[in-house]
Amino acid sequence: MSKFELFVMYLCAILTLCVMYATQPLQPLFEEILNISKFQASLFTTSILTPLAFASIFYGYILEKFAIKKILIFAFLIFGILEIAFAISSSYLALLMIRGLQGLITPAALTGIMSYISINSPKSSVGKNIGIYIGITILGGFLGRFLSGLFNDIFGNWRVFFIVIGILLLIASFLVTKISGAKGSNLIKPKISDIKNMFLIKENAFICLYIFFIFFSFQGVLNFLPFELVKMDGSYSGSKTGIMYAGWLIGLIISFNISKINKILNGSKNSMICGVVIFIVGTFLLHTHNFYIMFFAMLVICFGNFLSHTCGSGYINLINLNHKGIANGLYVSFYYLGGSIGSFLPGFIYTNSGWGGFLFFMSFMLFISLIFSILLKKSLN
Repeated sequence: MSKFELFVMYLCAILTLCVMYATQPLQPLFEEILNISKFQASLFTTSILTPLAFASIFYGYILEKFAIKKILIFAFLIFGILEIAFAISSSYLALLMIRGLQGLITPAALTGIMSYISINSPKSSVGKNIGIYIGITILGGFLGRFLSGLFNDIFGNWRVFFIVIGILLLIASFLVTKISGAKGSNLIKPKISDIKNMFLIKENAFICLYIFFIFFSFQGVLNFLPFELVKMDGSYSGSKTGIMYAGWLIGLIISFNISKINKILNGSKNSMICGVVIFIVGTFLLHTHNFYIMFFAMLVICFGNFLSHTCGSGYINLINLNHKGIANGLYVSFYYLGGSIGSFLPGFIYTNSGWGGFLFFMSFMLFISLIFSILLKKSLN
């Protein structure tokens, strides 16, 4: 696999994550200019996360039926067109529909990128290239959030960033035409019975439910923090909101040093417990209405979240010697299902009970996750 092909895949990954999360820090702005509720604004994130919760059921079929290169060319061409359409639309329903359509494309894009890297990389480089891919997706998630807010402050218009991303997506689609082709991934679409049987293994169920509540809480905090910042300051600041997501970059450090962290904490099981405890501590720190303390709290929360996620995804592969594809599919489904529900459901708590009630609810969800991590440790012992 050439350096150019890797560059194109990593560029596509960054742009995909930018598409997914660019609206998140702008939700208070959309609430104001579109005259919609917080719940309606939060659906911009929900609509793109929900398809990812069910993508694992279909990805094998899609990749076997069509060439990965063709999937990626089509995906990024449509991505670009839809992103520009989003930038020039003014109707809430039109904007939400566009996000929903992008949500249907996102699983094919992410699965295609990862499969292309796995298939075309030499065996000795697969682990390294996939590890970099994971780090790139973390970087893309931060850039999408930070730059959308920053562009709004610089240009005084939220649409500019989405036009730029739309153009870059069209360029990415063209660049994909220049890479070599790849055969289908030869993945077998799992049967419903296989999925059910895999989930009935209690250790798998504990890990899946653990990560469901982790990502539920993480997306809840990320989605509704911008609204609280507006309430604190009395006005919206895109760059100030965007910088709150800087803790996302901690995921890069964790993903590249997870072996050392597990060694210090005496294993993945303990790391998973520590991750959720750290997350809970960060949630309590958010009760303080001070921008700098809240910024530090987000660093703590991101550390806890990415420690939990990195260990959880690694551990489910460790304990499942067979049917790793199904095990990973279950994990990803529960991960994004939690994030999808967490991106809107806590909004009802926030609207009716305020920031304090919202954070208490988040802490309660995290305590449930903590219980599953403890049950997992006892089960494996």
